[in-house]
Amino acid sequence: MASSNYLSYTAREFAMDEDFQQWVLHPEQRNVFWESWLRQHPEKEPVISNARQLVQSIRFRDYPLSATDKEQLWDAVLNGLGEENEEEVVPVRQPYRRSAWKYAAAVITGILLAGAWWWKPAPEQPPILSTFTRLGETRTLLLPDSSEVTLNADSRLLYAVTGTGRREVWLDGEAFFHIKHTASHQHFIVHTYDHLDVEVLGTQFNVNSSGKEIVVVLQKGSILLNIGENNTGKAAALYLQPGEMLRYNKQDGDYTKKSVDAVNYTSWHTGRLIMNDFTLLDAAVFMEQVFGKKLIIRDTQLLNYKVSGSMPIIYDADTMMTQLGKVFRMQFNQRGDEVWIHKP
Repeated sequence: MASSNYLSYTAREFAMDEDFQQWVLHPEQRNVFWESWLRQHPEKEPVISNARQLVQSIRFRDYPLSATDKEQLWDAVLNGLGEENEEEVVPVRQPYRRSAWKYAAAVITGILLAGAWWWKPAPEQPPILSTFTRLGETRTLLLPDSSEVTLNADSRLLYAVTGTGRREVWLDGEAFFHIKHTASHQHFIVHTYDHLDVEVLGTQFNVNSSGKEIVVVLQKGSILLNIGENNTGKAAALYLQPGEMLRYNKQDGDYTKKSVDAVNYTSWHTGRLIMNDFTLLDAAVFMEQVFGKKLIIRDTQLLNYKVSGSMPIIYDADTMMTQLGKVFRMQFNQRGDEVWIHKP
């Protein structure tokens, strides 16, 4: 325990420290060090207080959740039923505008639905976490195993730990994962609901299932991809190395793998949009995924325009349209959820 390093820690860094987590969750087991450290550094009390809240937010409430209930819950999230109940976990940006979706407030008796849902199921069932983001919003979560997930706009995520300790996530949308390697080598599996699973021990990677393809990009470590269904004749298992990308077509099950600059696909989780040979079509995909805006380009020749560089991602649709308009030197005119693009 390198106590001298704690002086520079942020609340999030404290919350991700295993010793700190143990102290907050089980103060009776190891409290001597931290009580002493706080007495020596009283100026850190506000940071420690914030970190304590982050760790305590991970603790599970007592609600039973069967496998059937879990499927009903997920269906409710996807279908947007019921009323919305606000409860933030570890938000990194506030939403630009509210989605029209309303989420279930009481789909299953005894289950709380909110911006994030937390349970401690019966002993024979795994602990489960569920959360979502709206259009124009991202959210960073600290999972119970100290892994960190950043969820992109308009995405949903379920997290569970099986009886054997295997960690599993069901993802609809896009997320960047920074997975913590465990001492017992417990696997972490990301399911996309489209016959593609990502299996990992500890690494950094991005999964995007929001479009017609599933795109997996590995930034660090090594991951195993289980692709397709066995009865289709296209099932396969292959490894990705850092800097490799896999594209999987949801409709026909075809896939390709190639080497890429991973930062082009993962930089969004740091708040920057990297544009290397970035086209208006790329801009259209970004605006629709993040803000639900549909870009309409009548002059198809404009699709050949490309730019390179980077810009901060501002989670405000009007601001992003203004920035992209300046970059491409185009006129962006908004009509409802449609954005018409033409030369000025």
